[in-house]
Amino acid sequence: MAGIPTSNILQPGSISLQTQNRQLMVDLQLLTPQYYKQYTQKYGNEDFTWWLAAHSGMEEVKNLNYFWFENRGKLMPGVTNESTVAAAAGATITLTLGQEAYYNSGTQTPLRVNETLRVASSNIEGVIVSIDDSTPYAWTFEVAPKQTSQGFQSAGSGSLLAGEVLLFGGDADAGEASQQINPLIQLDQRYDNYVTEIRDGWSNTDLAQMAETYYEFPVSPDMAQNGVTAFTYKGMYKTLVRFKNNVEAKLMRGNLQNNTAIDSNSQGSVGIIPKVVADGETVGYTPGTLDIAKLHEITRIMDVNGCAKQSAWLTDIFQRQDFSDGIFAAYPAGAFVYGQGEKSKEASVAYGFQEIFIDGYLLSVKKYAQFNTEVTTGLTPNVDYFRNFGLIYPMGETKDAKTAQVYKNITIMYQQPPQGGTVGNGIRVWQYGGGSPNPTDGTMTNQIAMITYRGTRVCAANQFIIVQGN
Repeated sequence: MAGIPTSNILQPGSISLQTQNRQLMVDLQLLTPQYYKQYTQKYGNEDFTWWLAAHSGMEEVKNLNYFWFENRGKLMPGVTNESTVAAAAGATITLTLGQEAYYNSGTQTPLRVNETLRVASSNIEGVIVSIDDSTPYAWTFEVAPKQTSQGFQSAGSGSLLAGEVLLFGGDADAGEASQQINPLIQLDQRYDNYVTEIRDGWSNTDLAQMAETYYEFPVSPDMAQNGVTAFTYKGMYKTLVRFKNNVEAKLMRGNLQNNTAIDSNSQGSVGIIPKVVADGETVGYTPGTLDIAKLHEITRIMDVNGCAKQSAWLTDIFQRQDFSDGIFAAYPAGAFVYGQGEKSKEASVAYGFQEIFIDGYLLSVKKYAQFNTEVTTGLTPNVDYFRNFGLIYPMGETKDAKTAQVYKNITIMYQQPPQGGTVGNGIRVWQYGGGSPNPTDGTMTNQIAMITYRGTRVCAANQFIIVQGN
């Protein structure tokens, strides 16, 4: 699909210099005589992680690394049969365990003698009577049907078919004076992520600070006394907004860093989307055909993964248009009782969500402008990773499998920056240089630096769904 036209947006929108000097201001034709006094903002911005941090709160950590534990798989176990095996009435058959059920280098599995098994397709019951665990990743086990008139078979077949799902039923029909069956030990999985360092800065010379420009920003008298002119203020403001957008992009789409060719000792941080791509579910669709049937497919997946009843759906512009054309035109939103924080009616409406209630789930749909490269940069790539892209995330909670501590599905993590300058909301800002209010050397520059230490914790990523156009 073709992108959004951007030929009318001038490029580049910014350049990189060691310091902003007076010549740059001359080149941009911004010096007096005075003309239009207000600098006009042409393009808006929208941020998700900052909104989430404001309404859901941030959690402070003391080290770069933080981790949590989640259960592996479902509470109720099941396995698959590796290959087709003939199953006569009343006959004990030997099965090979499917490859998904092995743990610890293929030496441990959920199988246990006296476990009741039910064939998913036929509901025929059997019992595991023996297990051969001598070969890693190739365990075999014998199953006898509970009724001699039945074979332990798949529906419509005289065999137990390859790939058949076998449901565990516990030690049922154990009989009088029965012995204890081996326990099933729930496995936990540790997940790690890191707080990463994100910074930016602004610098100009003494003459650049003193020059007068066409336009004026609302510079306070205190700032003016510190050498902050309209052009300086503009540069500081633009740097701050760009910094904010860079933090947003890193937390949403960034990942770890491990290339030694990069002159940095940072670990990086796994963003929300890479985490969901790795551990969540993906639903594909043909652009232009996002309809109610696809919604039902999504809610079925949400059922299977135990998703929260309220979820947010962030979409790019193309998917949002497909959503409007295929769903909102035919299916109005339902009533819902809202929660607090990021789940509140006020927060959702303020951020521009539109809601639909279906199959017991409230989906709050929001166009996320930063998915589209054209919107953020004014350039149109031939292929854009997030074109026809959506992310459904649950506004719910989950428990740590070891500590039972309750975590939100998404939490913004941060380290408090060291003191000095101005510190607030996990961000440190400070001025330095010979031309600054805090003269640190003899070079007549006024430099402003900002840094934050942030990461995300995405718990129960299996409950997240990526909706991706094919």
